[in-house]
Order: sequence, then C-alpha cells, then structure tokens
Amino acid sequence: MNTSTLCPCCSEPLLRHARRGGVYWFCPHCHQEMPNLALTLTAAHKMQRLVDRLSPDLARLA
Repeated sequence: MNTSTLCPCCSEPLLRHARRGGVYWFCPHCHQEMPNLALTLTAAHKMQRLVDRLSPDLARLA
C-alpha cells in the first residue's frame, strides 16, 4: 500500500472522495478529512529549494 494514502493520525487507509471542489482524502476511522501529505510535502520541498536558491541573492541585497 502506498504510504501517502495512510491517515497521519491513526495510520489507517484513507478513502479518496470527490466533490465539486475537487478530490480529498477521508479517514473512516477518525471521521475526518485529511490532507494529501505527499502533495503537501512535495510543495514544501519545492518551496524550500526556491528559498535556498534565492537566499544568496537576498543576502547580497541586504
């Protein structure tokens, strides 16, 4: 099983649900909507790489 589809709270498998606003993950054990951590972590990693790349330029401007 793909670990990105496990609940971050209880580690139970998440169910993929769809609604007008898009797709989301739902934990039937916790009865809560859960974030897609794989996408969240990927976005955070991309943001960190951008910050790391821009930091030397920003330091020169200061």
